Amino acid sequence: MNNEYVNEIIELLQTATDEVCREQILAYHPYEVSEALVAMSEAERGRFYRLFKETDVSAIFSYIEIEDILDLFDEMKPRYIVNIIQDLDIDDAVDIMQAMDETERAAYLKLMTPDHRERIKSLFKYAEDSAGSIMTTAYIEVHQNDTVETAMKTLIRQAVDAETINTIYVTDDNDKLVGTMSLREMILARKGQILNDIMNQRIIAVTAAMDQEEVATIFKDYDFNALPVVDKRYRMLGIITIDDIVDVIDEEASEDYSRFAAVSDVDIDSETETVWMSAKKRLPWLLVLSVLGFLTSTIIAQFEGTLEGVPTIALFMPMILGMAGNTGTQALAVTVRGLNNSEFGTKSEIRRHLLREVGTGLLNGLIIGVILFGVTLAFLLLVDNPEAFRITQVVSLSILASLTVATLAGALIPIIINSFKIDPAVASGPFVTMVVDILALSVYFSLATVLIVNTL
Repeated sequence: MNNEYVNEIIELLQTATDEVCREQILAYHPYEVSEALVAMSEAERGRFYRLFKETDVSAIFSYIEIEDILDLFDEMKPRYIVNIIQDLDIDDAVDIMQAMDETERAAYLKLMTPDHRERIKSLFKYAEDSAGSIMTTAYIEVHQNDTVETAMKTLIRQAVDAETINTIYVTDDNDKLVGTMSLREMILARKGQILNDIMNQRIIAVTAAMDQEEVATIFKDYDFNALPVVDKRYRMLGIITIDDIVDVIDEEASEDYSRFAAVSDVDIDSETETVWMSAKKRLPWLLVLSVLGFLTSTIIAQFEGTLEGVPTIALFMPMILGMAGNTGTQALAVTVRGLNNSEFGTKSEIRRHLLREVGTGLLNGLIIGVILFGVTLAFLLLVDNPEAFRITQVVSLSILASLTVATLAGALIPIIINSFKIDPAVASGPFVTMVVDILALSVYFSLATVLIVNTL
């Protein structure tokens, strides 16, 4: 939070006259006012609501988190709240309404105008995280048989309520989307031209059921600012705008990060979050990882004789496990990013990626193995260990093999998970690290048994 403009806005509320306060606060960007609004005391917000109309407040609310908006609603009168919601973009209004409990939502819907009530209720039917759930029905629509002059009049009439006027959607008698035009193309068109003759007929659209993450990929690939949403018959349902996609990208990134860190839910409210709520979000994966941890203990138990014969090898276990876990997580991060960017669309691309990762792990293992050979040998000779050379061999070879196997595992696990149509981010760092630990320990103890114990 930039305390400078927040403090300036709050000071205006505390000291300025109504007219000066309103005029100067409206000169700030709505985002800056939204930051100040959240930081105000309840009494200061009370004066703010008296000074500013619902249309002013709705522009500010579009920059505030939904949880904070619901808290602010507790300080307002129901009619004031309803007017704010009705003035918001329809997709933002739906998001806020869906966050309310059913009783509260029903009460506000009753206070709305019939038109707003029906428009909002029509969007409730779409599944969360789908294209339909983030679309708006406020767009510019013209008919294919309109002349440029008629279309411009329609555009001007609809522009008041439209979320964006940069793209105009052309439909036929059955409301089917048949073309698009940019505002620039409309302005430059010659007088008397029919839209059907000059519109862009190559249309890229999405269905309401499409996952919002797939929609975000289309926006990124085509550099769109808006995208039409259609039904199975290609009839217009609404549009998705870039500001909503930015929110989707941020949301999906947060979800992927939480899964990558083995947390079931990354959303944390610092004011209401309890220790038990935090524990519940982390407990499921920890239970899974604890079960896998027993496999690690089982492997160590299988090589108990090796540890008894050469206790010194236990000194190097943390180093080998740590390095193998780190390189596995690195490969995992690269692979998950590639999968999210659709870089592995064919078997040959997957094979090439896996070979590159194995080669990377092999080269890193070779370099680090050579370096550790000298360091480990010097350390063991310094402490006068009789098996210094053979232990050094085991450590260096284990590093070479473990880093190679760990890199392959880190790259292969998310690809396998993705093939089952599961988000590859669930192949979290801790999960891969646990698998890599099992593989690294097996390699390390097997080499120690063959090269040291069996030769004693």
